[in-house]
Amino acid sequence: MERSAADLFFSRSVAAAAVRSIHPCHVKICDVNAIEEVDSDWSVSAGKLVSQLPAACTGPRVGYDERMRRCVAGLALLAWAFGISGCGTSNGARGEAGADSGAGTGAAPGTDAGGGATDSGIGGSVSASADSGSGGDASDGGLASGDAGGVVATGRRFPDTTSSIAVLADQLPSMNAAQTQFAATHYVGTEKQLLPVTQALRAINPNFLVLHYHLSMWQSAPAVDFLVPDVIDGGVDGVTWGNDYPTVTMNESWFWHNASNVRVASSADGKLLMNVAAAGFQTYWAESLIEQVKAGGYDAVFFDSASPALLQGECGTADPRLAGTAARDTSFTALGNATWISAWESWMGALNTTLAAEGIPLIPNTSAFVTGWDNTNYGLTAGIFAEGYAGTSFAVSDWQASTNELLALSAAEKIMILQNYLSASTDLATRLYYLGNYLLVKGKHTYLDYFAAGPMEWYPEWGIDLGAATAPVPASVSAFLTNGVYRRDFANGSVFVNPSSSPVTVSLAGTFRHVVPSGGGAVDTAGTATGVLTMTNVTSLTIGAATAEIVLH
Repeated sequence: MERSAADLFFSRSVAAAAVRSIHPCHVKICDVNAIEEVDSDWSVSAGKLVSQLPAACTGPRVGYDERMRRCVAGLALLAWAFGISGCGTSNGARGEAGADSGAGTGAAPGTDAGGGATDSGIGGSVSASADSGSGGDASDGGLASGDAGGVVATGRRFPDTTSSIAVLADQLPSMNAAQTQFAATHYVGTEKQLLPVTQALRAINPNFLVLHYHLSMWQSAPAVDFLVPDVIDGGVDGVTWGNDYPTVTMNESWFWHNASNVRVASSADGKLLMNVAAAGFQTYWAESLIEQVKAGGYDAVFFDSASPALLQGECGTADPRLAGTAARDTSFTALGNATWISAWESWMGALNTTLAAEGIPLIPNTSAFVTGWDNTNYGLTAGIFAEGYAGTSFAVSDWQASTNELLALSAAEKIMILQNYLSASTDLATRLYYLGNYLLVKGKHTYLDYFAAGPMEWYPEWGIDLGAATAPVPASVSAFLTNGVYRRDFANGSVFVNPSSSPVTVSLAGTFRHVVPSGGGAVDTAGTATGVLTMTNVTSLTIGAATAEIVLH
């Protein structure tokens, strides 16, 4: 019997809804018009077909692995009856990913914040970068489409920071139009924004980066919202936050358990430790991350609380087996007789490869690399987020170890986001110390942020134009040691960093302009920032304890 176009569209729509209703299987219909009849004799109604889907796919929740198995049967039935074509699973082709996520908008890729400082030091507006990537592969943490700073799936790029200071802000707060304009033209990006906010920022700067926030080896506590909930429900509107705990909690084998077979919660904030060697966990984490990135229009994954060194402090009480150096030294049956660090490396490397194939950089929060016994390979991903880098209380030996790790990652052209916190916006010595340490290790894709009250701040020293470094980063920070301080030279000047507890005076062998910032802090509701740079001619400098100084030619 010949069916009308309206009837055909209705049946296709119902079938599409049926497939979407089993979204936990991570299957989407790309277009209802891709659903076609296999027989002009309509013998099975769309409604009846939907009713034949396995109950577990549309009814009460069951474990993810079981849903995956049962949903295959439902998909096979749909494919047989309708002839689904041109659509893939969540691991399929992503050629149209931008269509429903707001991603893929904008013009030529690349941003480059920090250049073009004005006399007030509040310059550094965003411009396009010509960086084209250098073809790194996913096996060493790069992106399949280029090096770690290559064009990602959204068409945007992590900008080249060789000759600039670039600020990638922590999660920006609610902003008015003037502050949105400021953020889009001064920061290269931010994290954890709802899609409408992201779209407003990209309407001003199409290359503005937004990172998806997700815990790494933990499940967020049930009451903590962190992702776009419609991913769970099958939609992609991206306008509210949520938590996939109701799905994850149905899969007990994904969680880490102590010797009493009890889940292990962090003593810091109640997040739940996962078993990174569990196959179901690995599959769900990868697939859900991809879907969440698409739904939010994100450019990368910021993987928080990622270091195995955290286990001793956050889980050592709930599970004494994890105390001390156990993450490095103790093998666990639950991890396939591997240590936590070894299992973490296997999982993280494989996850990076999966995400890189989708054009999504994976950027774990590795902390500041000051746990002496931690021998984790943090070079397995596209980049790292070093929270707490350059702490002013670090022992010099710890500072050296941390800086050497950052230099190695910089030399490998990894994405590096260095972030720390101020006790007050007026703490100029600490501001300069954070900036100086950033400049010591800065490479091709190195980003900075420090703030006092919140990320919506701007400091005049971020507009200093030092140009490119005169030499590549060395293998060891000791190569920078000169007359008791660590010096790195740039085309337009030099930075001097003193990590010790005593001031050091150095002769400059010539006249330089000493850069002294003043002001800076919160960006007001008019979208303006205060602060200026003052230049004073000097022939020598005294670099105080745990601070840094900058001079220009």
